[in-house]
Amino acid sequence: MISQEMTSTPPRTNWTKTYLPGIEYVFLFLLATLLLWKGVIPGCRTLNTDFPNYYVAARLIREHYNLDRLYEWIWFQRAADHLSINQGICFLGLTPFSAFSLIPVSALPALVAKRIWIVFNVALLAGAVECLSRQTGVSRRRAWIIALLSVIPLRTSFLYGQMHILVMALLVAAYVSHMRGRQIISGSCIAVAAALKIYPAFFCLYFLVKRRWQALGSAIVGMGLCLILSYLVAGPGATRAYLFEQLPRSLQGESLNPFLPVTTSSAALFHRLFLYEPELNPHPLIFSPRLYAIVYPLWQAVLAGIVLVRLRPSVRADEREGLEWSMFLCLLMFLSSSPASYQFVVLIAVAIPTIAVLIKNAVWKTLLLYLSFYFLACNIRAIPINRPGVSIVTPFFYFTLWSGVALLIIYCFLLKAPVTHSRSLFRKPAVQFVGVVLGLWILGGYSAWSHLRNMRMTSADLISPRDGALLRSNPVSASEGGLMYVGMIREGYRVREIGRPLTIPSAEHEGLTDQLSFAASTSAEDVWVETASSSGSQVVHLANVNLTGCQITDGENPVLSRDGSVLGFLREYHGHGSLWKIELSDCTSTNRKTPARITPPSFDVRTLAAGLGDRFLVSGIHEGEESIFEVSSDAAPQLLAESDNALNSPALSPDGKLLAMREQISHRWQLVSLDLSSRYWKQLTYGDCNAYTPSWQDNHTLLYATDCMRGLGLTALVSLKLDR
Repeated sequence: MISQEMTSTPPRTNWTKTYLPGIEYVFLFLLATLLLWKGVIPGCRTLNTDFPNYYVAARLIREHYNLDRLYEWIWFQRAADHLSINQGICFLGLTPFSAFSLIPVSALPALVAKRIWIVFNVALLAGAVECLSRQTGVSRRRAWIIALLSVIPLRTSFLYGQMHILVMALLVAAYVSHMRGRQIISGSCIAVAAALKIYPAFFCLYFLVKRRWQALGSAIVGMGLCLILSYLVAGPGATRAYLFEQLPRSLQGESLNPFLPVTTSSAALFHRLFLYEPELNPHPLIFSPRLYAIVYPLWQAVLAGIVLVRLRPSVRADEREGLEWSMFLCLLMFLSSSPASYQFVVLIAVAIPTIAVLIKNAVWKTLLLYLSFYFLACNIRAIPINRPGVSIVTPFFYFTLWSGVALLIIYCFLLKAPVTHSRSLFRKPAVQFVGVVLGLWILGGYSAWSHLRNMRMTSADLISPRDGALLRSNPVSASEGGLMYVGMIREGYRVREIGRPLTIPSAEHEGLTDQLSFAASTSAEDVWVETASSSGSQVVHLANVNLTGCQITDGENPVLSRDGSVLGFLREYHGHGSLWKIELSDCTSTNRKTPARITPPSFDVRTLAAGLGDRFLVSGIHEGEESIFEVSSDAAPQLLAESDNALNSPALSPDGKLLAMREQISHRWQLVSLDLSSRYWKQLTYGDCNAYTPSWQDNHTLLYATDCMRGLGLTALVSLKLDR
């Protein structure tokens, strides 16, 4: 007889408890190693965009620069070159407050400062994951696995030294405080996050729906205090420029190239489908600004309406509240006008609370689906979606966008609209949805159409050199119908000429420095080029493309007088400019004389142009106003043009009768002309965009740069015929 002990069935092993933790630890180790190998270590070795953007701004603040021109591409690049940062950077679309985080390390060399910043971000990431683990009840190893599944956002955040891990940590602190009823702390964290990156400011709408009045008040007051601090530290010029010039264009998705195919935002998609730009998007699917102003705001309104009607108008620290907060933050990520890959690191603060709820309720199929779309939303950018043209299938290549939409759909299934017992028609979810969508659609459509209706350059002709430049500026007519300009190519800023190549025959000047401005003789055989490097800016002379011994140290923005006898240039000290001159006969002689300053210290000179004879025209700030002055070496500056608005970039017509310049009208730079004999003013350009660096091709044709239908400051060259 076989004993009962021998015939009994052995106990079944609990596989999930025995083997799953070990598998999770191995997976966690692999993900952490990948982040260390591809993100943290390379980030500590090199300076990449975008850390230098914040570092240079912080350094300028620390050294008490005048930051009125913080958002000018070439001015900011010059400052970077002087700090030994030899890569193309700009501060467009970034808040002045975002530079404050790096002020404590801005006295250190840039690479050392970046290493400290990376260590700080590792600590922030660890703290954020720990807080989410404790708040949601999910184990530390699983919280870390969820966080490290955002492979590309974390890698690029550490590689580029970005700001979004700090923003994510602040949003995590706001979430934890919100769930624990600490409204003032929650609102304060939202305020600081919004001062760094604008999109957290929309949590004020969340607090409004939830009737969290203390959190809403704390957020509003906190953002106001951050704005005041920015005004005091960065200066009124930089703060106003951000609020009234940068922010509106950023909200339209135009802080950089709005047609960039690898930008997977809905703004980029609808720009490519419906808007035309000869270089950046020559073949849209349907060229119709009206259709863009209808469809894009409707898309935004529908997504926002789906989320807002699912928010209950009260707060209870339960699973639903965590899901609602996560859903709203997810909405902000995928409504963002120009998200970069590193921005999606914030999805960590969305995924951990959501997955914790799904695990707790054992909703395994939904969990698998959510994890898949979360992983795709973070990492699908590894698949190239750059296609040469726009077609009906173009929207399907925006994988990140559709993954985000899928996440929002999952939230819709998890969260049904709150049940109300009110008999009021306006309490019905369907009616609320229609009302929210219509309200947001009308508001968004009006904003988009107001922006686009005057953006087309109806009377200007585009000049399109096939040079691969990201932007072009400072067009100047050259001999034999040629054109010289400054272009930003992959190697940096270079002076270019259509018709013949322009090179500086020196490895030092050609390969290691930016060429930020220039002056040329009528024949274009003599050219003075400003080169900028860690030793400062200097003006070098080229005669028949041969480098001469005439070089001027500490000089920028050279301009040759009309009679060809004097070279004027600017010198700048902490953002304040002054005009200097040197006789060309003195520059080329063996007994070279030093340049002479010809503007008094009370003038802050911004731009420079040639006047009649050996005189110069400058735009300068004097007694708090930026106006146009005529300057010569033997007389005090004479006021030539003034307005209630700022004026700069003067350009005198070849016959000396008409003065073209820029005027800041409704926070946009437009071209205007002034007849010097009749004193008749005329506005030449219009629209919600900017004109830059005008010059005359002849008495009836203006050359200038414009960012109309392009990213802010991402200028193209155009010519404009004038009726005189």
